[in-house]
Amino acid sequence: MHLKAALIAILLTIRLGISSAQASPQVVVSIKPLHSLVAGVMAGIAQPKLLIRGQASPYTYALRPSGASALQAAEVVFWIGEESEAFLSKPLRTLARKAVVVALTDTEEIHWLSLRQGLVWNSHDRETEESYSGDDHEGRDPHLWLDPNNAKVMVQIIVTTLQAVDPEQAQAYHDNGQRLRKRLDALDAVLREGLSSLSQKPYLVFHDAYQYFEKRYNLHPIGAVTLSPEHSPGMQRLQTLRTQMLGSGGRCVFTEPQFSPKLLRVVSNGLEVKHGVLDPIGAELSAGPDLYFTLLNNLSKSLQECLH
Repeated sequence: MHLKAALIAILLTIRLGISSAQASPQVVVSIKPLHSLVAGVMAGIAQPKLLIRGQASPYTYALRPSGASALQAAEVVFWIGEESEAFLSKPLRTLARKAVVVALTDTEEIHWLSLRQGLVWNSHDRETEESYSGDDHEGRDPHLWLDPNNAKVMVQIIVTTLQAVDPEQAQAYHDNGQRLRKRLDALDAVLREGLSSLSQKPYLVFHDAYQYFEKRYNLHPIGAVTLSPEHSPGMQRLQTLRTQMLGSGGRCVFTEPQFSPKLLRVVSNGLEVKHGVLDPIGAELSAGPDLYFTLLNNLSKSLQECLH
């Protein structure tokens, strides 16, 4: 696989190898899904450090002293990018000066989708959605990890980066990456089978985080309460969503564990709909190499339970 030239250039300038006194590189990762993939590649070698723990959201997160210390000591930092983790932009410049910083938003091999326009979608929108083809990062949907095919690309980038920083363990990173990609293929097959009957069953989500998952498995979302959790919609927008639910025969509304369901209750009050929970980042899951797989399986399970 050909990685973006900029990433290759960075890797060619770093110090190859690590000191004999250090068994493995110090690796820091921003969010749980990405951390899970890095942990899988590093299995049996070392454990990467996770910055955003527990139920914290990258949209509202403030870096803690422990996180600042981790960045200062880091040799490698993996993050999604400024679109979803704006809090990290300045600390990466000022604290992680010695680290190889890998932003997945700098990766051309990722299948990018454009941000959806507005908060109410219809069948025509689903048919005309296109991959992002711009030259900059604006307008891209940053929730790229919710497509297992993108996760496979991410794994390859992680492997290539760690092999360059820690060549003594290059074969181990390669082998772990191979196992991880096979596991992702198996996950994709299970998800595709489980979600195959839901393509015509409309539902509403709290925020527009699931487009990659929805496109991959041909799902039928009709709208979101908000484009991002830090922005609350007005009552007129909520009424529009309520009308959309009535007109589409929407069956379910989905909240998220980190945020209050109050706005969704405004939309669904008095309607014959079910309520479910979707978690795009693993807020309530334990960090580690299995988190990514549990995360996507949970999305599938929640959708099936609410929409069947």
